Amino acid sequence: MCVALKPAGLSANNGISYYGIFRETFLPYALGLLGSAFFLAHAIGNLPTSQHELRLAFTTYIPLIVGIVATPYAAGRWLNYLHTIFGSALFSLQLILSGWLTLRLHYIWWAVMLTTVEVVAGIFSAAYLNPTHGFLMQAQLLFQLAFGALLILSLHKLSGSKMPAMPETSPAAHHSARV
Repeated sequence: MCVALKPAGLSANNGISYYGIFRETFLPYALGLLGSAFFLAHAIGNLPTSQHELRLAFTTYIPLIVGIVATPYAAGRWLNYLHTIFGSALFSLQLILSGWLTLRLHYIWWAVMLTTVEVVAGIFSAAYLNPTHGFLMQAQLLFQLAFGALLILSLHKLSGSKMPAMPETSPAAHHSARV
């Protein structure tokens, strides 16, 4: 929605937060981020009490997401610093959780692949954080899509839900099993 309202954000190299500084895009931007915080809070209530690490991670993400929305980077130097701290902490903690989930899933191929995508996108996000031109938004979106996919698939796998069409072995092992 934000890109449709203000497509210049794709080339502005200000990341996803570009949409948090304009009146016409602030509402969908804030609803998207705060909506994710709301659903994380809901997920915490549905997690078994034995899932201490996930509960802690989700509980930590909520104020970071709210902090990102509440600190528009263009509203002054100090808010920009705070915004960068909230965003960097969120991305870092998401990457730590991804590594932990990959470990818990015994390095299943799709968890390794999605975590690798996050690492590469995270490196590009860091590299494009200060230059005037670059692909910060695209790198951030790729990171968040990989994280979201990993989280959804991992929660299904860890809860014991059946996931159709998600092989548990590497493609090479799958091929040799058919031969």
